[in-house]
Amino acid sequence: MRITALKTSLAAVVASMDGMLEAAANDNGRDLTAEEQTAFDAKAEEAKGLQAKIAQEEQLLALKSSAATPVTVPGGTTTTANQPGTVPAAVAEKIEPGAMVGRVAIAIAATGGQDQRAMAAHAQGIWGDQTGQIVANMEQSTATKGGYLVDTAYSRDFIGLLRPRVVVRNMGARSVPMPDGNLSMRKQTGTSQAGYVGEREPAPTTGFPVGELKMSAKTLRAIVPITNQLIRRASFGVDAMVRDDLVTSAAIKEDQQFLRGVGSATAPAGLRTLIPAGNVLTISADTSLETVTSDLGRLRLKVINANVPMAKCGYIMSPTVAMFLENLRDANGNKAFPEVAEGRLGIYPIGITTSVPDNLGAGGNESEIYFGDFEQFLIGDTYQVTLAASTEAAYVEDGQVKSAFAQDETLIRLIEEHDTQLRYDSAFAVLTGVTWKP
Repeated sequence: MRITALKTSLAAVVASMDGMLEAAANDNGRDLTAEEQTAFDAKAEEAKGLQAKIAQEEQLLALKSSAATPVTVPGGTTTTANQPGTVPAAVAEKIEPGAMVGRVAIAIAATGGQDQRAMAAHAQGIWGDQTGQIVANMEQSTATKGGYLVDTAYSRDFIGLLRPRVVVRNMGARSVPMPDGNLSMRKQTGTSQAGYVGEREPAPTTGFPVGELKMSAKTLRAIVPITNQLIRRASFGVDAMVRDDLVTSAAIKEDQQFLRGVGSATAPAGLRTLIPAGNVLTISADTSLETVTSDLGRLRLKVINANVPMAKCGYIMSPTVAMFLENLRDANGNKAFPEVAEGRLGIYPIGITTSVPDNLGAGGNESEIYFGDFEQFLIGDTYQVTLAASTEAAYVEDGQVKSAFAQDETLIRLIEEHDTQLRYDSAFAVLTGVTWKP
């Protein structure tokens, strides 16, 4: 609903204002600079505007409620005023997480996405009144021609399904709301300073050195072809199938980008790009148990020595490197790291993904291992999924251009927006040049 999105936007604006004041308070309790005060005042005006819009929406909802009439049933129990009986409110259907995105996609595809009433009627005919009402109340996207915004609550469900499929999300990355597409907050750039002093001696600065962290929404597009025969026969179960195809398509790209994406004005930076140069380490020349253990220790120590909170630490590596560590044995033939088979290395969990390549380096035989506190990896999500459909567009599959019309398919295009940043610059380290293979 619109009011939900407005309240989410208001919360983000208030959080940004709070961040400005907190940064100044941590900087010896100073006042806001002229530039900061201007930005703060602008946010305050934005908040007032959102409050006014929320008030309008609440007023409209109250009027709709007062104007609502009960549904009558022929032969139902009559009231004391001898009026027809009414149907008690039905219990809302419990929908699988993300399935509503699949239902909306099918409704758009089945009707061409031009007539919202037809879309709502189609959805109602297959899945009932609740889904039909949700489709009827969707807003058209102003940024995507022919696209429709999925309700924020169902968009959140869909994005939540990406967590187990995207290794950075699954390792504990923190998702923060970015409803208006932008977010500014402070980040830690170094460790605190403290010391003992004598009487009347100035105390050292004890606050953490901070900098400014900015995120702006980057657009991820995922295209999934669906056969028109499947759409024509849509029923319970097909919505989950379409949802899963959309999740898989988005997750594959997120996994790749969040790890090794270079970052640009249109794409978020990946972990490899965000890690500072001083935290990029190189493996030793040989692959003995002693050097492997030493290299892993150096990697972990780089993060520990930066005084990182170590709240949700873990490793990310390729399946090849994980298999090497699982099979590595000591001089007595015992497995050196038996816990790798259980998904951890020492006490820390391992995230394994093919999005970490094994063909890096001049020889095309190198890989990387990441270690850090994933709670310091921020993913700014707008929590808004946009869907559109086309029967005429083309797509590329296995290097070949295919026509949706010729294939009797409909292309579903999903758009989600996000960005990435590190809350603490030294929260991660990477071991490069890894040539460990089983």
